[in-house]
Amino acid sequence: MRKQRKKCVLLVLIVWLWSFIGSIFTVALIAYVKGVPLDLEQLINMFNREPYLASYGEVVGVGGLPLLISLIRRDNPEIYGLRRQRLLKSLALSIPLTIAILVARIAYGDIFFESFSLSFPYNVWYAVLGVLAYGPLEIFFITWLIVNTDSILNTLEKIISPGLLVTVLIFGLSHILLSPQGGLFNAIRVTIIFTALGLIFKYTKNSIGPMIAWTLINGQASHLLVGCLT
Repeated sequence: MRKQRKKCVLLVLIVWLWSFIGSIFTVALIAYVKGVPLDLEQLINMFNREPYLASYGEVVGVGGLPLLISLIRRDNPEIYGLRRQRLLKSLALSIPLTIAILVARIAYGDIFFESFSLSFPYNVWYAVLGVLAYGPLEIFFITWLIVNTDSILNTLEKIISPGLLVTVLIFGLSHILLSPQGGLFNAIRVTIIFTALGLIFKYTKNSIGPMIAWTLINGQASHLLVGCLT
């Protein structure tokens, strides 16, 4: 049991570390392929011109590794909330939150779209990749960390658990580094939203509602979906 717990601690630390290193590595690889120098200003300009390229960094740095670990360990998807049980309750709690945030975004003019003029099949590929990366995969990243952190601390059955609080706090504040253009306000907003979605997951033991909610709430997912298909 102690050996298994140490292994779980190591995996959690690796996933957190990779969320930073993996994203940086992917950005550097994209820049190399595109022939863009590793200069911060030029990298920002590249992603401003082709924002859909950031989806690769999101998949590799955020959701890809915990998904790979789960597949290798043959984890039961139900422990991460991928289940039919309590689906309606998960949706019932997630939908009002989604509507409230979308209404607030519309009221404050926080929704904008642009066309990237991508040809087929690249438009479909990047639309699907963007939605998956910034929607379900991001929630899976969070639920994976919550479950495995709580497993280490023997707090799986607690709704307001250390795993939940630590995970959403680190993830939210990490946006100061990973999404500096949003600043501290965006980091705090992400922390609050993910706390709410995490509580829904912990209460219902179902993550499908939060996955749908975050896909609709996340401006990057909708921005890429509309931009790639128009």
